[in-house]
Amino acid sequence: MNIFGIIFKNTVSRVWAIVSIVLAVLLIVVTVLSCAVFYDLFETVLGGRRPVLASGITPLYTASEGCESKAAVFDAANDLNEKVCEEGFVLLKNKDDALPLARGAKVSVFGKNSVDLSYGGSGSGSGDSDSARTIYDSLEAAGFDCNPVLKEFYEDESLSGEKRKANSADLDSGDTVILSTAETPQTMYTKEVKSSYADYSDAAIIVITRIGGEGFDLPRTMKGATGAGSEDDHFLELDKNEKELIIAAENSGFDKIVVVINAGNAMELAPLENDANIDAVINMGFPGTTGVMALGRILNGEVNPSGRTVDTYATDFTLDPTWNNFGDNRVTAVAGNADTQVIGGDQYYTVDAAGNKTARQYYFVDYEESVYVGYKYYETRAAYEGEGWYEDNVVYPFGYGLSYTEFTWKITDWGALDGGAFDKTAKYTVTVDVTNTGDVAGKEVVQLYAHAPYTEDRIEKAEKTFMDVAKTDILEPGDTDTVTLTFDPYYLASYDAYDDNGNGFSGWELDEGEYSLIVAHNAHDEFDSLDFEITGEGDLGSVIYDKDPVTGTEVVNRYTMQENAAFDSDTHLSTRLERWDWEFTWPDSPTIEERALNAAQVNELEDVTPNAPAPEGETAMPVTGKDVTIRLRDMLTMDENGGYVLADGDDYVSYGDERWDVLLDQLTYAELSALFEYGGFKTEAIERIGKPLTNDTDGPAGFVNFMDNSGTYWGACFWCSETVRGATFDLALMEEVGEMIGNEGIAGAADRGNGLPYSGWYAPGVNIHRSPFGGRNFEYFSEDGILSGKLAAALVRGCQSKGVYCYVKHFALNEQETHRSINGDLTWVTEQAMREIFLRPFEIAVKEGGTRAIMSSFNRIGTRWTGGDYRLLTEILRNEWGFEGMVISDFNTCEHMDTRLMAYAGGDINLVKVAPEAWSDPASAEDVSVLRRAAKNVLYAVVNSNAMNYEIIGYKMPVWQALLIAADCVVAVGIAVWGFFAVRKAVKTSKRKDEKRQNDDDGV
Repeated sequence: MNIFGIIFKNTVSRVWAIVSIVLAVLLIVVTVLSCAVFYDLFETVLGGRRPVLASGITPLYTASEGCESKAAVFDAANDLNEKVCEEGFVLLKNKDDALPLARGAKVSVFGKNSVDLSYGGSGSGSGDSDSARTIYDSLEAAGFDCNPVLKEFYEDESLSGEKRKANSADLDSGDTVILSTAETPQTMYTKEVKSSYADYSDAAIIVITRIGGEGFDLPRTMKGATGAGSEDDHFLELDKNEKELIIAAENSGFDKIVVVINAGNAMELAPLENDANIDAVINMGFPGTTGVMALGRILNGEVNPSGRTVDTYATDFTLDPTWNNFGDNRVTAVAGNADTQVIGGDQYYTVDAAGNKTARQYYFVDYEESVYVGYKYYETRAAYEGEGWYEDNVVYPFGYGLSYTEFTWKITDWGALDGGAFDKTAKYTVTVDVTNTGDVAGKEVVQLYAHAPYTEDRIEKAEKTFMDVAKTDILEPGDTDTVTLTFDPYYLASYDAYDDNGNGFSGWELDEGEYSLIVAHNAHDEFDSLDFEITGEGDLGSVIYDKDPVTGTEVVNRYTMQENAAFDSDTHLSTRLERWDWEFTWPDSPTIEERALNAAQVNELEDVTPNAPAPEGETAMPVTGKDVTIRLRDMLTMDENGGYVLADGDDYVSYGDERWDVLLDQLTYAELSALFEYGGFKTEAIERIGKPLTNDTDGPAGFVNFMDNSGTYWGACFWCSETVRGATFDLALMEEVGEMIGNEGIAGAADRGNGLPYSGWYAPGVNIHRSPFGGRNFEYFSEDGILSGKLAAALVRGCQSKGVYCYVKHFALNEQETHRSINGDLTWVTEQAMREIFLRPFEIAVKEGGTRAIMSSFNRIGTRWTGGDYRLLTEILRNEWGFEGMVISDFNTCEHMDTRLMAYAGGDINLVKVAPEAWSDPASAEDVSVLRRAAKNVLYAVVNSNAMNYEIIGYKMPVWQALLIAADCVVAVGIAVWGFFAVRKAVKTSKRKDEKRQNDDDGV
């Protein structure tokens, strides 16, 4: 009897067989994909392995008082976020002391977005705003009586129009976005709404909102946008409906008009500043879940604002030096013959022998403004053009902000620089007494700048460079506080990449001549200054830093005048802005001819050969897989009282500990490879040595993004954006924020997910606000590298004091989002600008913050991807600056982000959520050596983190995996039971048919 024949001849059993085969194949595919190929992705979305914890372990880090539970730290963090916003909201205008408003004032809140605030950006810097406090919560808590008719009007989309669309979720295409403000046209306001103004006329509060997000830059045209006055307008100026709204409010009899800016980017605010009918303007930024509550307290005077602008607010952004070299460059096509492809944005092309153009998927960004970014351009040009030019071109300087009180300053000590000999290794201090001479309590911000002499057509230098900041305590009327500012001459040095001063030296130097220290209210308004002289060393005519002042490592050109010019970072620049002739050297967009690539350039772009130096001689195969004699926890040292002992500074385990080699010798090739390859929002567990799984979480707004390896974010503060934190100009407060985020890290995924702490944080972002149109400017502190670095260093110190390592990002020159993922946009820049501005915040985060983690970026510098560039990750970061720790890639979804290139360059973890293709060869001594080095860097950061608060003795499989296996078993049993009865019935039916045929044959 042929059983298969019987099964497929019977309808019931045939159905069973087909369904069983389909289900079996489906289950096998789902199981293999979820438990093997896409395990990390499923782990991210549905939750990961559940650790089994040993008892009796002394925590390495403990929470601050009042933050011992998950709920307590959540409340404390949200309270601190409000405090940050109290100090980070900036009062830009306050005509005739219009603010504060009287408590109990009856106010009308205008603006469609007043009922749909932007609390943060999208992508990495996003958070859940469903439970966010509203502007009405804030105003009513502050005692204001708000117009309910106007609120209901804006909430009803059938009356006031659709609310603004969600931020673009397209992170990779590079397409130019079309954004509308969604402001309600005046034609939609009903008589009932307008008549309600009279009962709430003490003040009109007008909300102006602009969004921002990962993967796109803000549009520099309003073509296709609803409400645009002209397609030649841009997104960062008031649109037609907003202008008409302001005019309508001005004509409606309100006693006062206050404009609140809810934006993560600087805007063109000259129309507001110059409008005599507008009484006050406040920049609120993105406040996170609770930060808007600070607004009401500022408006009623309970809180005296002390925020300062982190950007220069220019009159006309189209006149900024970056306008012609940003985003898509407003270029839409390349001319050519009929076969030419249309090339969007700033895409480049090759030309064959016949002259035919072929589009290439490469996009260039030319930093032709050189060192003249933000205030460094405006203050320098004003020194030439005069105060009239400055007033025409700048609305609010960098570092600007108003207060409700008055302060007087007195410099009590200029320090050793006053009359003393200059020492390039010294750090000079300036002390200032600040007295509150007004009527209400408040905080004051004192800023320090420096001026260096400039000689025409030599080293380019900004007129002023920010050096330091100090913020007073809250001063009651009549009280005085003494603040101290520090001047580090190294931060004022110019990087002379081209030997522009002709002294035969390329590197950091201070030309001899007359210098000034400037104590100032902001980048433009000076209080007092001290002149001092620097005399050159020997015949150089300058004071040089040929070695890094911290590490003693020789500093040389890494990106300029290289042996292979194709690796130079400046080869594509057709000009660099120079102050001796603004017009002649003014940056311009690349011409059609400049956008052509030759074969050699294409080869360099597609080359994935590591630029690390070749090993000398034969490299011995590292030892791997030895028996375990020391576990990661054994690296920690305890004293006689059971407390952990610091081994080196803030490290519990020193990077130079001799036991590292013993520990690393125990790792197998498979463990080394897995630790490197599987770094998506975690670091991988190595159970043999007790290396725990860690939760490494996103992003700059706190532990609130969706990519959580623990399965869910729960009870974590959605912090105000970095622009608001930066606007506090308060380094001590920023360290307090870092400590609070560290407390959140200790609480971690308590009661949810895998229950582990949050050990790593993909933040802070310290890229520069090179252009006001940067889509992720809200994720970064400011337009200035030194301020950004000092804020980041303070935040990192606070976080690491509680065991959270911070992946300071994006390293480096990741100042735009457009085309970031399409082969990595190519950043062309002088090494001077690179080092003085764009690398500076990372350098300070390393040297002053001691960060143990860095995240590289999507883009390239010149032809080389940053995450695969030995010059950047090893020669500068590790050798010159002395960084010790791990480097992770940005989300590795792009072909140009080659993992072998990354490993050889000095990268340590591949941020990826699907199984990568193996690149390393277990028989290659070089491959195993770089994996071993990467493993040490990861283990060093982890052993000094809150991950060691626990000892994990095993892991349970994820709940979803257990359920999947259970489902597999249930389906298998079900198929078997169904099959038993189906096959039995088929066999019986077949027997009956056989018997019937036999009887028929026998004539029965």
